[in-house]
Amino acid sequence: MNSAMILDLNFFYPQPGMKLKDGRYELLRPLGSGAYSTTWLVHNAFTDCDYHYASVKILTRMATDAHRAGTMNELDFLKTIAVKALYTSLPVLEDHFEICGPTGPHLCLVFTLMGQDVSSFRKTSPNKALHPCIAKKILLETVAAIATLHDAQIIHTDVKANNILFDGIGGDNELTKEELGSHPLEVVGRFKLSDETELSVFAPRPFDAPAPWNMSHLDSEAQTFRLMDLGHAQWAGRQPTVEVFGSIALRAPEIVIGSNFGPKLDIWAVGCLTYELLAGEWLFNPVGKDDREMEADLLAQIFAITGERYSKLTLSRAQWSDDILDEGGNPKGRGELSPTSLEARLSARGFIPDGEVKPAGDFIRKCLRVNTDDRPTAGHLCGDEWLYGAFNRCVGGH
Repeated sequence: MNSAMILDLNFFYPQPGMKLKDGRYELLRPLGSGAYSTTWLVHNAFTDCDYHYASVKILTRMATDAHRAGTMNELDFLKTIAVKALYTSLPVLEDHFEICGPTGPHLCLVFTLMGQDVSSFRKTSPNKALHPCIAKKILLETVAAIATLHDAQIIHTDVKANNILFDGIGGDNELTKEELGSHPLEVVGRFKLSDETELSVFAPRPFDAPAPWNMSHLDSEAQTFRLMDLGHAQWAGRQPTVEVFGSIALRAPEIVIGSNFGPKLDIWAVGCLTYELLAGEWLFNPVGKDDREMEADLLAQIFAITGERYSKLTLSRAQWSDDILDEGGNPKGRGELSPTSLEARLSARGFIPDGEVKPAGDFIRKCLRVNTDDRPTAGHLCGDEWLYGAFNRCVGGH
């Protein structure tokens, strides 16, 4: 085994050529991995469709057990949206089954094959940002996906650029064959099981984006995207199965104090995502020696950019705020940060067209309201005039 590698038997370690579900799916190469799963490109030998490639998400033992216990419900969410997913920007579940690894069962979810994630795509740009036309197309489809989820009483809870992927890869068999031929598997480590079976660990390689970061407006209109990964999602109106959600920098203010958990936390995420795509950086960058100190710093930054505070109603519903807020609702142990407008932050980046700064700031501001009741619904955002600039001539150039 590679000395730099620590083997986690909570994961399943597939090998290329391995076949799943009675030979239906042949594993070809890893596409990516996360805290609760690995994803592999597979060839479907028994499909009636014109395309023969798909992706299989192999959950860890821990995530599989969580599904059985009802603390993770990704499979239920995927089944709930199955009919709508075919016509929306949501994941399309093609199949599901379990396999048995060295330490127990692993739930497998088969999806249509997707392309590069939006976070990796924007980082191919020299300034790590996307032209407003491209950003609006991504946002428009993401907001529509969130609206569909909310109509089904599902809260995504993890809306971010990493979880938005280019669509349209799965229907191109020749493109997939070319990708496999051009990029052979890379072994990054080896290990032995208790029965002396030797296995390899391979470097993941997702597909590249189907178009460059500086694509034309016409080409950007033709791109389609899907909001993936319901592994952290929750049922609206039910007690959440976890207490915190997402990266601290993207965390909605109600989550920090344990108040008003609901669908509007996805709207906060849309505001953060919009700034990231346009500016090439995260809007909030909290620092601290531990999570709670970072959350206090996050709130200070939120208050400075929004000029808002929690309402009395929001504070009255808070489960934990005494350690982080004083009686006036301000972060303890720190002075107020100097107010900064969204427009000033966007303009300071130096490459966002002047004509986009004010409307983009207005859109972000609508999403980033400290009190959830003040945020629009996803359905309302679907009709936003600024977003529909994805289909009109955008102002200026990058």
